Amino acid sequence: MSAAAPDFPPGFLWGAATAAHQVEGGNRLSDWWAMEESGALPFRSGDACDHYRRFAADFDLARDLGHTAHRFSLEWSRIEPAPGVWDPDAISHYRSVVLALRRRGLEPLVTLHHFTNPRWFAERGGWLRRDAPALFTRYAERMAGALPEVRWWFTINEPTVYAKNGFVAGEWPPKVKGSWRRAARVLGTMARAHREAYRAIHRSLPDARVGFAHSLPWIEPCDPGRALDRLAAWGRDLLLNRGFLSRIGGARHLDVLGINYYTRTVVRWAPSGLGMLAGRECLDPHHARGPVSDIGWEVYPPGLGHVLDRYARLGVPLIVSENGIATIDEELRSRFLRDHLREARDALRRGVPLLGYLYWTLMDNFEWTLGTRPRFGLLANEYRTQTRTPRPAALELARICRSGRLPDTR
Repeated sequence: MSAAAPDFPPGFLWGAATAAHQVEGGNRLSDWWAMEESGALPFRSGDACDHYRRFAADFDLARDLGHTAHRFSLEWSRIEPAPGVWDPDAISHYRSVVLALRRRGLEPLVTLHHFTNPRWFAERGGWLRRDAPALFTRYAERMAGALPEVRWWFTINEPTVYAKNGFVAGEWPPKVKGSWRRAARVLGTMARAHREAYRAIHRSLPDARVGFAHSLPWIEPCDPGRALDRLAAWGRDLLLNRGFLSRIGGARHLDVLGINYYTRTVVRWAPSGLGMLAGRECLDPHHARGPVSDIGWEVYPPGLGHVLDRYARLGVPLIVSENGIATIDEELRSRFLRDHLREARDALRRGVPLLGYLYWTLMDNFEWTLGTRPRFGLLANEYRTQTRTPRPAALELARICRSGRLPDTR
């Protein structure tokens, strides 16, 4: 009798994701560091996980856990510390990172922009600048030429989250509050930057697979029978999920789409202001909300399946570029992992072109305005000594990576 087919195909990309500012430490030339040091943000990243120096040891752990891929971001402010000035040491460092991954059998997936900007860029207007796409594309082209071993490129991470938190909520740099107009302008500029960088990377690396990583919560109306709630959910989905894809021209400027999925949002109509777009979260018990993470995000695995089905219609391959939970409940973390991977497996069986799954994140790290309190990592990080320890979920994922099969237990 032949063995049953694995749940995930050979060559499926398994691993974790990180972001430069959250793990590297000492990111002194960025806009985030400047605001941290000024006291405008609640926490300082400092040494973060000291990953800039410890990357090789961290990749040893990833390899030992069965990972076959790793997503990380380049820090633009290190690479181009002043306009048109390129730091050869920083570029050499990231080349060493890529080669270290390759030597360990891990496929590198590079993100060019993960929320932080060079200080000079931010001080001159950042993503509100008319020439921002040209500046970003110059950087993208430089790094595509410097890292020819990289096949997978994500231009921008979560552009809608960046615009919302920086220009509407006012919690992130540049800390502008309530400006939907500027948020829309930023998204338009980022969309142009993606399109231009997409073409530039392909000029340097014709065989590259280029996309972006999109935050895609599953959005539902609080009361499906109420037209205004349906309108609020439709509007939020347009703003946060569908709108940016339309701005970049959909599949015409995508070889792959990164799916960052964490939770669902259930919304009701908000009668004042931009209610359609910012509908209030609905906590009605008839939705039977599941457990929540330590930062208040509902655990809702079916949402991943819904999102994968919807965006498979684009006709481009998908990668789960982020999916994870902030918790100190290790049983909940393991259940979160298994349940979301079941959704990924079932999506594959339905014909969704899913190429990989990257957990957020490899190790506990600096979670932006939440500091180091949230514990997302497959590896527990003791910040005082920078000691990494695999959690039970990391060991469970390792077994899945190696076998391509999910455990039978629920």
